[in-house]
Amino acid sequence: MDTTDPTPMAEETLAILRAVEELGEHDDAGEVMRRGLRLARTLTGADAGLLAIDDDTRPGWLAQVLTEGVHEDDPLAVSLLEGRPEDSEGGPVLRGQIRVGGQEFGTLHLARWPRPPGPRERAVVRGIAVAMGPRIETLRQRRVSELHERVTQTVWELNRTLVEQVDLEVTLPLLAQRVLELTSAEAVALVGTRSEGAHRVLAASGDDAGAVLADLAPDLTEVMAAGVAHHWSATPAGDQLSSDRRVCTSLVPVDTRAGEVVVLAVHRWKPSRGVSQQQVRDVLSALALHASVILDREQGEREHDLLTLLQDRDRIARDLHDLVIQRLFAVGLTLQGASRRAVNPEVVERLEGAVGELDQTIRDIRATIFELRHRAGAGSFRADLRQLIESYAPTLGFAPVVHLVGPLDAVTDDEVQTQVLMVVREALSNVARHAGAGSVTVEVEATAEQLSVVVRDDGVGIGADAVESGLGNVRARAAEHGGAVELSRGEPHGTVLRWSVPV
Repeated sequence: MDTTDPTPMAEETLAILRAVEELGEHDDAGEVMRRGLRLARTLTGADAGLLAIDDDTRPGWLAQVLTEGVHEDDPLAVSLLEGRPEDSEGGPVLRGQIRVGGQEFGTLHLARWPRPPGPRERAVVRGIAVAMGPRIETLRQRRVSELHERVTQTVWELNRTLVEQVDLEVTLPLLAQRVLELTSAEAVALVGTRSEGAHRVLAASGDDAGAVLADLAPDLTEVMAAGVAHHWSATPAGDQLSSDRRVCTSLVPVDTRAGEVVVLAVHRWKPSRGVSQQQVRDVLSALALHASVILDREQGEREHDLLTLLQDRDRIARDLHDLVIQRLFAVGLTLQGASRRAVNPEVVERLEGAVGELDQTIRDIRATIFELRHRAGAGSFRADLRQLIESYAPTLGFAPVVHLVGPLDAVTDDEVQTQVLMVVREALSNVARHAGAGSVTVEVEATAEQLSVVVRDDGVGIGADAVESGLGNVRARAAEHGGAVELSRGEPHGTVLRWSVPV
């Protein structure tokens, strides 16, 4: 039998098999879809091809549309997307349903034929659609597995910071940074509330986090009140048929045992190729849950430390009351008795003076006992800084973004701490009075060599006729400790104040 001259049917079969084989050579789901559409159009001779991918988050909507031989604004494309092929004036429309993971994934449309399509063209369309499904599923599973592996690494890295004691100034910024990297977002923040209801930024990552949070303020308030996650997506104008550049924003509530209202805000994130929006949302929900575990553990440690402190204070107060005061009282009674038997007026006067001193000492000890039982103790330098910065939220009209980096409590003495607090207060007061800003970021960093403060706002910037009244005090505080001050314009607008002193 002669096999060197295959029949036309054999050639077509080989062409289809080569097309299926070619689909298996690509490791990118987007490229598989584009190549499948191109092969279907080439093998069938259709002039127009369109691949519509369903949106798994919104039934009845499309997540992405790919076209071959037809522009996305063409009436044919519009009629096919709207389910009106009879209005397309493109002749018969052949369709191939793509199924991924047992569910409908998308539809392959072919139209505008040079000659009427027959059984062969229908078989080609169905065959390529069937071949695309398993390949896309394999690649999507691989991408999802890679995403889950990165999430596992993130959780492991976060848990390493919790081995000894929870430090929210370390763990929460790390969480925000890893979420930013995982989702390719523009800004990520964990936002809570102050006692008076104003927002407070627990941690943030991203260059424009402050401005983003100012824009999202109404949405944050709504999510905090309802306790329900809010997601939305958008595509740039003129790009409505492609999800390659679709960006999403998610506000996910973080449930804490203490009842504190916290929201994980992820702005303009982009799902990687092969990963659906819903899968990324599931990841964000899982990381929000991990954030709640971190906050709950820190709350538990704080309550345990406070209980231990109060127990120690109560024990000291009890010992002072039951032992020290009673002994002093007994000594005082003895001295009073001795003064009645004394004959020498000078001795009597000294004994009565000693009794008076003992009475005053007892009153002082009782005042100390009262304070031991009613004072919770002073906070750390980090806590003082955060409290000061967050206290300006009502004055500014928005929540400042705070970055506290390095061992601030360890490398600075009380004098430098006081100077830093005054500099931050002066800078924020200037922003509130003169900048007209919509966001401000305060970063305080301690290294082995220096302590630095950077305050950035997006206000009107430095005027040519600006008077350095408050800034003069800031410069003097730096000069007093051998430091430096730099005031510059921000990009694209605003002001940047840098203050630093050696340590």
